Amino acid sequence: MDRSLDPGLTRLKLDLDRYVPGLLVWLSNKMSASASQLYRERFDLGVTDWRVLAYIYIYPWSTGAQVCLLIGLDKAAVSRSLGYMDERGLLKSRPSGKRKVEYAVTAEGRRLYEKIVKVAMARERALLTGYSEKERDLLIQFLHRLLDNLPAVDRVGADGSTTQED
Repeated sequence: MDRSLDPGLTRLKLDLDRYVPGLLVWLSNKMSASASQLYRERFDLGVTDWRVLAYIYIYPWSTGAQVCLLIGLDKAAVSRSLGYMDERGLLKSRPSGKRKVEYAVTAEGRRLYEKIVKVAMARERALLTGYSEKERDLLIQFLHRLLDNLPAVDRVGADGSTTQED
């Protein structure tokens, strides 16, 4: 039953200070915006380009579809990023079957990755200021658990229900 439409029941209201999806989005958006500005100014790459470059550096000879699958980026954004970095000489490409292209970083891409990763790691250290090593490990465990729960999240509402119990 949709309680938000029943005037006889208490209206549901989000507590934005405690609503985990909202907090995660807020944190992600703010981190992404400041990273994108910094990386554009210093390295002529946006945050999407950086994420794609990092993925291809870690997993050489990957396809754009593989990038999208793991890090959840939009296919069009990944395609633009791959094209831009290929054009800049940061990536090299090779065909792989029908309509598939695989990418790896070039020597120039590796040098740029090594510069940006230092800044990215410094930003992570700043974000985690005040957390003990144990707390950082717990946070990482919790974040992985949230990632593992995404299939259950995707099922909520898919059958017309509004809660997991409906």
